[in-house]
Amino acid sequence: MPMKSQRFSSVGTIGGLCLCVLTGLLIPLTSSNADAATQTPFALMSLAVHDAVKGGWVHEVERATAPGRSLSMNNEIGTTEGRQIIVSSGAHAEVILLGKTAYIYGDDKAVKDYFQLSTTDPTKYANKWLSLTASSSEFAAVTSAVTLQSDFQSVTIPGALKEGKPVELNGQLAVPISGTIAKTASNPAIKATLYVSKSLPVLPLEFQLSAATETYVVTWSQWGHAVVLAVPKNARPLANPGT
Repeated sequence: MPMKSQRFSSVGTIGGLCLCVLTGLLIPLTSSNADAATQTPFALMSLAVHDAVKGGWVHEVERATAPGRSLSMNNEIGTTEGRQIIVSSGAHAEVILLGKTAYIYGDDKAVKDYFQLSTTDPTKYANKWLSLTASSSEFAAVTSAVTLQSDFQSVTIPGALKEGKPVELNGQLAVPISGTIAKTASNPAIKATLYVSKSLPVLPLEFQLSAATETYVVTWSQWGHAVVLAVPKNARPLANPGT
C-alpha cells in the first residue's frame, strides 16, 4: 500500500527537485548579534533553519501551481506534533501527528491521488480518520514536514547564494537570500529566494521557488504560538479501516 510523501513532490519539477534536504549541511550555530551581522549567505540560511527547528511552533501556509495541478496547505507545525490541512488538485486531506501516532483523513480523491492508498476501492479509506504508528512503513511519508525538524530540513537553496538588501515583508524587515538551480537536460532552471528575519532570532519568513510554468510560495508566521491538537474521534487503524 504505497503512500506519497506529504510535501510538494507531487506538484511538479519544483517540488521534486528544489526542496533539497539540508541534513548534514547545517552548521551548529546559535543566534547572536555578531553571528547575524557577519554570516555568509549560506551560513545565514543555515542559522535561520537552525533557529526555526528550535522555534517551538509556527503557522505555515503553502501555495504551489504547475500545469494542471495545484496545492495549498495550512499547517500548524510543532516540535513533536503538527497538523496539515491540504487541498491538492481538488483532493481534500488532513494529517495530524501526536508524538508516535499519525492520523490521516481524506476524501475519495485524496485517498486515490494524494495518499495513494487505494486505486480500486477508495471508499474503503475515504472520509474517515485512520491512524498509524511509528512502526508502520507508511509513517515516514505521512509525517514528512509535520514537525519542525522534518519541515525545515527541506528548506534550503543549493549552489551559489546572494544576500540582498533588507526589505519589508508582512510588516517585518526581511533579508532575501537568493540563488538559481541550474537547468538540466530534463528540468528548467529554478529561481529560489528565502527571506529571513533581520531581527533575532533569525527565522525563515517566506520561501519562493519559480520555474518556467511552476511556482511555489511558503510563508511562516506566529512563531512560538503553541496550538493544542486533539486525537480525532473514532479513528481506526489504517490496516483495519472498518466500515
